[in-house]
Amino acid sequence: MAPELFYARAVIMFVRARADEARRQGRNELGASAIEWAIISGVLVVLALLLGRIIQGVVESNASKIESGG
Repeated sequence: MAPELFYARAVIMFVRARADEARRQGRNELGASAIEWAIISGVLVVLALLLGRIIQGVVESNASKIESGG
């Protein structure tokens, strides 16, 4: 698993655990908007990192083709 995905999963698990704890304590609406934004932000960061990795791979592949003359 890529390190980025590991950290993203850890953040999502942490946010979910905090939300579950808040629900158990009867604060089911408190901070719901912040949690939603944190999850959305985390997903967008992961997507940006994955897109960056894909672009990096394409650029490196094409650079090696240019260097080898093929």
